[in-house]
Amino acid sequence: MLPFLKGMGPFVSKQEAEKLAQKLKQYRGWSSLQRQVFQASIEQKSNGTWGSKFTVAARNQIFEDVLAVAGLTKSLDIPTLLIKPERGLNRTQWQLNPYQIYLSNLEIREVPGNHWAFLVEPETFNQTIATFII
Repeated sequence: MLPFLKGMGPFVSKQEAEKLAQKLKQYRGWSSLQRQVFQASIEQKSNGTWGSKFTVAARNQIFEDVLAVAGLTKSLDIPTLLIKPERGLNRTQWQLNPYQIYLSNLEIREVPGNHWAFLVEPETFNQTIATFII
Protein backbone atom coordinates (compact mmCIF):
# COMPACT_ATOMS: atom_id res chain seq x y z
CA MET A 1 0.00 0.00 0.00
CA LEU A 2 1.25 3.46 -0.84
CA PRO A 3 1.73 5.27 2.50
CA PHE A 4 -0.29 8.35 1.49
CA LEU A 5 -3.36 6.14 1.04
CA LYS A 6 -3.41 5.61 4.81
CA GLY A 7 -4.68 9.17 5.03
CA MET A 8 -7.95 8.23 3.36
CA GLY A 9 -9.47 6.88 6.56
CA PRO A 10 -11.89 6.20 7.98
CA PHE A 11 -10.95 7.84 11.26
CA VAL A 12 -12.95 8.03 14.47
CA SER A 13 -12.17 11.74 14.82
CA LYS A 14 -10.60 14.64 12.99
CA GLN A 15 -7.83 14.63 15.61
CA GLU A 16 -7.03 10.98 14.88
CA ALA A 17 -6.79 11.77 11.17
CA GLU A 18 -4.52 14.75 11.85
CA LYS A 19 -2.27 12.69 14.13
CA LEU A 20 -1.75 10.11 11.37
CA ALA A 21 -1.29 12.79 8.70
CA GLN A 22 1.60 14.34 10.59
CA LYS A 23 3.49 11.04 10.19
CA LEU A 24 3.06 10.91 6.39
CA LYS A 25 5.84 12.09 4.07
CA GLN A 26 3.75 14.76 2.38
CA TYR A 27 3.15 16.44 5.73
CA ARG A 28 6.65 16.01 7.17
CA GLY A 29 7.41 19.19 9.09
CA TRP A 30 3.70 19.98 9.59
CA SER A 31 3.92 23.57 8.41
CA SER A 32 0.99 25.95 8.24
CA LEU A 33 0.63 25.18 4.52
CA GLN A 34 0.64 21.43 5.14
CA ARG A 35 -1.98 21.79 7.89
CA GLN A 36 -4.20 23.86 5.56
CA VAL A 37 -3.87 21.35 2.72
CA PHE A 38 -4.69 18.48 5.05
CA GLN A 39 -7.69 20.21 6.60
CA ALA A 40 -9.07 21.03 3.15
CA SER A 41 -8.70 17.39 2.09
CA ILE A 42 -10.82 15.69 4.76
CA GLU A 43 -14.46 15.76 5.71
CA GLN A 44 -16.84 14.25 8.20
CA LYS A 45 -18.81 11.42 6.65
CA SER A 46 -22.52 10.76 7.13
CA ASN A 47 -21.76 8.02 9.68
CA GLY A 48 -19.74 10.44 11.85
CA THR A 49 -16.28 9.18 10.86
CA TRP A 50 -13.69 11.33 9.12
CA GLY A 51 -11.94 10.62 5.86
CA SER A 52 -10.53 11.97 2.65
CA LYS A 53 -12.66 13.86 0.16
CA PHE A 54 -10.87 11.73 -2.46
CA THR A 55 -13.28 8.82 -2.69
CA VAL A 56 -12.15 5.21 -2.82
CA ALA A 57 -13.84 4.78 -6.20
CA ALA A 58 -11.95 7.78 -7.62
CA ARG A 59 -8.68 6.49 -6.16
CA ASN A 60 -9.17 3.07 -7.70
CA GLN A 61 -10.20 4.45 -11.08
CA ILE A 62 -7.23 6.80 -11.42
CA PHE A 63 -4.80 3.94 -10.83
CA GLU A 64 -6.62 1.77 -13.37
CA ASP A 65 -6.60 4.58 -15.94
CA VAL A 66 -2.91 5.37 -15.45
CA LEU A 67 -1.95 1.74 -15.95
CA ALA A 68 -4.15 1.30 -19.02
CA VAL A 69 -2.94 4.26 -21.10
CA ALA A 70 0.59 4.87 -22.32
CA GLY A 71 1.93 8.22 -21.19
CA LEU A 72 4.35 9.67 -23.72
CA THR A 73 4.04 8.15 -27.17
CA LYS A 74 4.98 11.05 -29.49
CA SER A 75 7.84 13.52 -29.42
CA LEU A 76 7.06 16.99 -28.11
CA ASP A 77 9.23 20.03 -28.74
CA ILE A 78 7.83 22.43 -26.15
CA PRO A 79 9.83 23.75 -23.20
CA THR A 80 9.21 21.28 -20.39
CA LEU A 81 10.35 21.32 -16.78
CA LEU A 82 10.62 18.10 -14.81
CA ILE A 83 11.11 18.74 -11.11
CA LYS A 84 12.96 15.78 -9.64
CA PRO A 85 13.03 15.35 -5.85
CA GLU A 86 16.23 14.37 -4.04
CA ARG A 87 14.30 11.51 -2.42
CA GLY A 88 11.15 9.64 -3.28
CA LEU A 89 9.62 8.64 -6.58
CA ASN A 90 10.48 9.49 -10.19
CA ARG A 91 14.24 9.92 -9.77
CA THR A 92 15.83 6.85 -11.30
CA GLN A 93 17.15 6.68 -14.86
CA TRP A 94 14.57 4.13 -16.03
CA GLN A 95 11.80 6.46 -14.81
CA LEU A 96 13.39 9.45 -16.54
CA ASN A 97 14.04 7.70 -19.87
CA PRO A 98 10.58 8.31 -21.40
CA TYR A 99 10.83 12.02 -20.63
CA GLN A 100 14.30 12.24 -22.14
CA ILE A 101 13.25 10.28 -25.23
CA TYR A 102 10.00 12.11 -26.02
CA LEU A 103 10.61 15.63 -24.69
CA SER A 104 13.31 17.20 -26.84
CA ASN A 105 13.23 20.51 -24.96
CA LEU A 106 13.39 19.03 -21.45
CA GLU A 107 14.99 20.68 -18.46
CA ILE A 108 15.38 18.59 -15.30
CA ARG A 109 15.86 20.37 -11.99
CA GLU A 110 16.46 18.61 -8.70
CA VAL A 111 14.89 20.06 -5.57
CA PRO A 112 15.21 19.14 -1.90
CA GLY A 113 12.55 16.96 -0.38
CA ASN A 114 10.60 13.92 -1.45
CA HIS A 115 7.83 13.15 -3.92
CA TRP A 116 5.75 15.77 -2.11
CA ALA A 117 8.34 18.59 -2.54
CA PHE A 118 5.59 21.11 -3.32
CA LEU A 119 4.31 20.59 0.25
CA VAL A 120 7.56 19.83 2.08
CA GLU A 121 9.78 22.47 0.41
CA PRO A 122 7.25 24.83 -1.24
CA GLU A 123 9.49 27.90 -1.47
CA THR A 124 12.26 26.06 -3.33
CA PHE A 125 9.72 24.23 -5.49
CA ASN A 126 7.97 27.47 -6.45
CA GLN A 127 11.26 29.26 -7.11
CA THR A 128 12.31 26.44 -9.44
CA ILE A 129 9.12 26.92 -11.45
CA ALA A 130 9.47 30.71 -11.45
CA THR A 131 13.05 30.49 -12.73
CA PHE A 132 11.95 28.18 -15.55
CA ILE A 133 9.07 30.43 -16.57
CA ILE A 134 11.18 33.58 -16.63
